[in-house]
Amino acid sequence: MRLHPFAAAGAAALLCAALVSCSSDDDPPDSETVNADVAPESEEESAAPSGTDEEEVTALGWAGHPGEVDGEEHPGVTGGAGGETVTAADADDLAEHLSSDEPLTVEVNGTVDLDGSLEVGSDKTLVAGEDGAELTDGRLVVDGANNVVLDGLSVEADGTALAVRGGSHHVWVDGSRFSGSDDDPLVTVDDGSDYVTLSWNHFSDAESALAVGSEDDEPGALRVSVHHNFFNGTAGAQPQARNAEHVHVFNNYFRGNADYGVLSTHGSLVLVEGNYFEDTAMSVSSGDEEPGNVVTRDNLLVDTEQPELRGDVPDPPYAYEVDDTVDVPDLVTNGAGLSSSSRP
Repeated sequence: MRLHPFAAAGAAALLCAALVSCSSDDDPPDSETVNADVAPESEEESAAPSGTDEEEVTALGWAGHPGEVDGEEHPGVTGGAGGETVTAADADDLAEHLSSDEPLTVEVNGTVDLDGSLEVGSDKTLVAGEDGAELTDGRLVVDGANNVVLDGLSVEADGTALAVRGGSHHVWVDGSRFSGSDDDPLVTVDDGSDYVTLSWNHFSDAESALAVGSEDDEPGALRVSVHHNFFNGTAGAQPQARNAEHVHVFNNYFRGNADYGVLSTHGSLVLVEGNYFEDTAMSVSSGDEEPGNVVTRDNLLVDTEQPELRGDVPDPPYAYEVDDTVDVPDLVTNGAGLSSSSRP
């Protein structure tokens, strides 16, 4: 069953813990699993419906969750909703629209040469048009902004393609493609940023995919949800979490990751559930030095080492559903990198 994002409060019944180790060809197994530690106790789903007739898709996870930041209450992310929709033809148009004070939905069609860093301001939705949006020779930066949606973009960069920093919060990165970094992570979320969701993205052609937090971050922020992403051959950091208050990693497809899948360090709290790891050196690790806490449940491991677990991690406060893990490769390969309006 394909997950439909929602942000309404409600109870969510989670599947019980299961770690599976097996072997496979390139395609995932259709049915048989072995060495399950604990079988799921029930097939019960969340009390919220899996589908809806609403036209507007809302962010699942931390970005869609209301929260207090600097003493002010903020609702879940809506981006430029309520404002005008404008079209950007080049980097100058983009910079002008994204730096404006009012809410805007900014649509991009075709290839745009950024020629450096492009900052995305508050209350903005940056979305691909019918012809797609390919951003080259630069990166996107969300610095000190809030209520930002990035949807259906393709960003190819020599270094970091997207940086979320400066205490930015309620940021949703959905249905996008990031590729091309040799050394730096393709996406970074750090410097006190909070309430962030990365969903249905495709990461490829890079050593490091996603870094959440840094050694300099103070505890208490960096609440991040990572779901239905395709980590396709990226070596590690999917994510690497440091000093993170809570990172929820679920229903992602990890394939051909040479170093590791998820890493929790510097006291981070990371929950890893319902993910499919294939030909990954180590599914989950808490690190050798400055370890973090990590809890796993209901993951499938194919030609992948068992995880290293440590400590306790609470469940997130938002409602969500976990897709059957065996279905994750098909779901994610068919949907990752596609905008919310065009996913099957």
